[in-house]
Amino acid sequence: MTRLQVLVPSSPTTANELCRIHSEIFLERLQRFDMWALKMFDSSAKLPAGLLNGNVNQYGDFDQCLDVAEDLDPVVYSHLEDHHIAGKFCLAHLDMGVRSTTRSNPILKEVDDLVHAHRPIISTVNDPGHRIARFSTVSWGFCVPVSCSAEDLEKSLIESLETLLKDTPVTLSVKVDPDMCYVKDLQPITAGTKVTVALFIFILGLVGFGTWIDTGQRSPKEAKTVRLLKAFSLKKNFRTLLKTENVSNDFACLHGIRTLNAVALIVFHKSVALYFNPYVNRTYMAETFSKSWSVIGRTSIIYTDSFIFISGFLTSHSLLAELDSNKKINICRKYFSRYMRITPNLVAVILFCTHILNHLGSGPQWNLVVKRHSDFCQRNMWRNLLYIHNYFGFEDMCLTHTHQLAVDMQLYVVTPILVYVLWSRRWLGLSTVVLTCTVSSILRYAVTYDRKLSTVVYFGTPVSQFFDTARLSYSLPTHRASMYLFGVAVRYLIHETKPKFSLNKIQILTGWIVSGAMGLLAMCGPYHMSFPSYRYSPQEAALYSALSPILWGAFLGWLTFAESMGYSGILGRALSWKGFAVFARISYSVYLTQFPIFFYNVGTRRTATSYSPHLLFEVGEVASIILASILLTLVIDLPFQEVKKILWKEEPRIFQETKESKSQEYVTESN
Repeated sequence: MTRLQVLVPSSPTTANELCRIHSEIFLERLQRFDMWALKMFDSSAKLPAGLLNGNVNQYGDFDQCLDVAEDLDPVVYSHLEDHHIAGKFCLAHLDMGVRSTTRSNPILKEVDDLVHAHRPIISTVNDPGHRIARFSTVSWGFCVPVSCSAEDLEKSLIESLETLLKDTPVTLSVKVDPDMCYVKDLQPITAGTKVTVALFIFILGLVGFGTWIDTGQRSPKEAKTVRLLKAFSLKKNFRTLLKTENVSNDFACLHGIRTLNAVALIVFHKSVALYFNPYVNRTYMAETFSKSWSVIGRTSIIYTDSFIFISGFLTSHSLLAELDSNKKINICRKYFSRYMRITPNLVAVILFCTHILNHLGSGPQWNLVVKRHSDFCQRNMWRNLLYIHNYFGFEDMCLTHTHQLAVDMQLYVVTPILVYVLWSRRWLGLSTVVLTCTVSSILRYAVTYDRKLSTVVYFGTPVSQFFDTARLSYSLPTHRASMYLFGVAVRYLIHETKPKFSLNKIQILTGWIVSGAMGLLAMCGPYHMSFPSYRYSPQEAALYSALSPILWGAFLGWLTFAESMGYSGILGRALSWKGFAVFARISYSVYLTQFPIFFYNVGTRRTATSYSPHLLFEVGEVASIILASILLTLVIDLPFQEVKKILWKEEPRIFQETKESKSQEYVTESN
């Protein structure tokens, strides 16, 4: 390790001659204590204390390395074409292990386990690292001359380590990705960046002008152009955002369900981001997450299922209202309205992450978690705009967390037909719902068992299994249809039974007990998968994958049904708190903005710090997400929804400004 601390590609076997010569000059000047050479040496990572507490990821000094610069004497080094030496920072990735023949040694086995923080996520250097952290892979920073390539450093590392470890039981693989090497150079401003900045400035100009001309009064003879400008008024949109009065026939409990699940997802997604960071006590962090309580995050799929349920419920509500009024569905209008409902926010976030965010920071992992997403979006954002990106896997998806939008859009496309069948031919429609849910459950079970997938993040999950699960099950509408259909069916049930349906106290109590037990089973049933001793079982994973949407869907279905019938009691009143309506309006923006903020903070981190559980809900970071979401809602979301209404006037029987129909307007905005 002492030799590794001054490792540069100076070996005679180095094919890059200029790199080898510059490395030799660096070693020579280091012996003479030249300041630039001392800084280059000082910038490379060193062996730290706390290895047995998982403190193995060392970045060195990123900024000092990039600041290294020296012009060599052209007379002394006249044989060189390039007389300038500068620092290049490279983050190397290493897989360490112990040969199987020596793992019977209990001390060696324990050391290996502690150094890798018990391996809660198992990774290799070849796994994609931009979405799920390569937790068990070691990251080590090196400062080398700028003339050296990533390949030069990788070959030098392999050569040195093979020599050092040939008589030891340690095995080691090395990878130095060219994208993980940095030099001090300003990124060029592309045409895409210029267009994006100009577009955002133009929208902000509309916001400013719309706010200025908004007097708070609306004339019936007001020109359409004026109304379009006022759609961007901050005063108007801020009033809309903070509006809390109850709407007739508003399913208020959905606001609470949406808010609580959004908060749960923020915490879980933050835990995903934490695994990227270097901590001096990573072993303690892994041990904290190995407790049984961590199952509430490991089964996070149920929180995304909640949003799918809500979407199905509200879509069914909207379609049934239109059928009751018009006896038909204007499908083209519905599809256009849906596309315009979710696309403006998505486009704004994609453009920001693709063309602007990449210019706002730097750090050892910046290219991995920020630039790589930007590169993927430049190539593949068209898939997002067509809502087909879920079929191409997470490996090169633009903004991977937006796969849910594609799933939801594809389920939405077939819903009008299903709801029409339910409305016109009840038993055929219900049979179709039951059959589709059954087939979806069978698909989840079969694929999970056959391909050894898992929707539960159990202790020791391989990174490759995360991506396989996402590609083969998690991001497919055929596998997520059960929850959506639960939402559709529950709204239809309320439509058909209210107000002529009533339950006695015994029936209500039974409903709460059974549904509560089902919800707890979906959330906490696989608690034993949190333990380090757990060993993956395809049968167990397949059963959970097949049954958890049914269990969680039954719980949410009863909760929504009971609230609409007045049987929800204290829980229903709590979920119907008016304040949740405000958060519900920004929840879509929260969903879009949280990962860019998480990954920005990961990418700019320079040093290892100490892990503490409060980091799961870091106040400053959460405040940044909320503020960004409010800004996105006020500047993009609400204005463009108003523009859509102005340019394409809704049918008066459905969207007229009456007390009875305001709930329909709520559905259009919330869904």
